Amino acid sequence: MKYRRMAAYLIVAFMFTADWSWAQKIERAVLAFGSTGPNLTPFWVAREAGLYRQYGLDVDVVFFRGSTIAINALATKDAHFGAFGASSSVLAKLGGMDTVLIATATPGLLFYLVTKKEIRNANDLKGKKIGASRPGTDSDLAARVAVQKLGLSEKDVSIISMGTDTERLSAMTQGVADATVVTIGGYVAAQKLGFHSLIDLSQANVAYEAASMITTRTLIKENPEMVGKFVKGFVAAIQYAQTHREFTLKVLSKYMRTTDQEILNASYDYYVGRIIPRTPYVSEKGLQAVIDFIRQRNPQTPNVKAQDFMDNRFIKELDESGFIKSLYAK
Repeated sequence: MKYRRMAAYLIVAFMFTADWSWAQKIERAVLAFGSTGPNLTPFWVAREAGLYRQYGLDVDVVFFRGSTIAINALATKDAHFGAFGASSSVLAKLGGMDTVLIATATPGLLFYLVTKKEIRNANDLKGKKIGASRPGTDSDLAARVAVQKLGLSEKDVSIISMGTDTERLSAMTQGVADATVVTIGGYVAAQKLGFHSLIDLSQANVAYEAASMITTRTLIKENPEMVGKFVKGFVAAIQYAQTHREFTLKVLSKYMRTTDQEILNASYDYYVGRIIPRTPYVSEKGLQAVIDFIRQRNPQTPNVKAQDFMDNRFIKELDESGFIKSLYAK
């Protein structure tokens, strides 16, 4: 009896002194994404490395064909977060949704305009078909910016919707398209197919807010703790990807749906090594550029400002608290 009583005391003492952080409540959340581009690397790494779960979220990632479809999952509350272009979020909010950008994954318009070998300059591009994703997506806007940067008018070409990078390159090989815009992985693949780059938009210094973390103001109001946890996992994933190359390459292979090591290594070096910022504030200037470009295409767009479409409070909190700095002190 004496020993049983002592054991009971020890158990009670352990319950009061032990670290029970592992037993924290795990909330469920859904992330919707509409692209297989490596610009979404931190979102995927956070899921596969268990970083969302580390901060209290069990996150399911669901692929939708195109960000304009994926964003509807936020409207119907089938998803809590979205990983897609800022343009889709802006268009959704202009259409009446309460979407908001809360972090960036890839600032800048990071596309190559690749063409068939016989198209060597802007004049050769006149009258040709350029493949892009759905209207309003980053690749669609990139195609239009590329045309402008080459000194052409959109009327000089035909910009048609053709799905993903892979599908658009396939359309080129079949003669359905003469050119397309692709990310770094698509560019490597394009070179293997005998295509070449007419313009690299990353070198054109185009202010732009590309792949972003999207949620709704409703969720921020109703469950700011969930939003904070998700952002924390995402930010931690940026550091994790930088220090775990081989793991990240496997994650990229899974989500990009390729085993081509040249494409995977190029994607990692480009995005993880060069582009994705440690402190991923949404760029007001870049977001305003998105809004201005949308207005160029549709003069009826209301005169709105970037601040209406963004909220940096969660990144700011992690920045000013020292959390982000602590990740790189390890």
